[in-house]
Amino acid sequence: MIVARAAVVGAATFVTGLVAVGVVLPVGIAILKGNGISVQPVPVLTGARVIGGVAAVLALCAVLAYGLGVWLRRGWAAILIGLSLVTLPSAVTAVPLLPDAVAEWLLRLTPAAGFAVQQTMVEYPQVTAHYAPSAGYFPLPWWAGLALLCAYAVIVVRMALGRKPTADTDWR
Repeated sequence: MIVARAAVVGAATFVTGLVAVGVVLPVGIAILKGNGISVQPVPVLTGARVIGGVAAVLALCAVLAYGLGVWLRRGWAAILIGLSLVTLPSAVTAVPLLPDAVAEWLLRLTPAAGFAVQQTMVEYPQVTAHYAPSAGYFPLPWWAGLALLCAYAVIVVRMALGRKPTADTDWR
């Protein structure tokens, strides 16, 4: 029952995220170009990967949060832990508050690694540049970040399955 509910939560979030990102990304790029702001061209397949990948990341984060809620039986704790695992590392590494090595390891070990699906720039060894999370580069390839987030979601849902049912239905 928990797996079926998690699948419904994930599917609903994926479809909603796919529609939202599929509309917002092209419209946002058109607005930027219309205002004279230079936007790096992205191949069509890369753009499709970003749109589908962001929708998948949103769906996996929703499944992760659902699994935490079932496992902890406290909505507020699930929200707090979910935000701490996904949003906090992403926000802290997006701005240069931490040393680059620490920021890279945060994005290698936390579910925030899933946001690597947004990366469209390629790192070249012969080019000298600041390849850091604060500059928009992720330490993992997009598929590895997505796999890490998927592993976190599977582990949390598996922990929720191992939880014994109780008569207490107060989820707050």
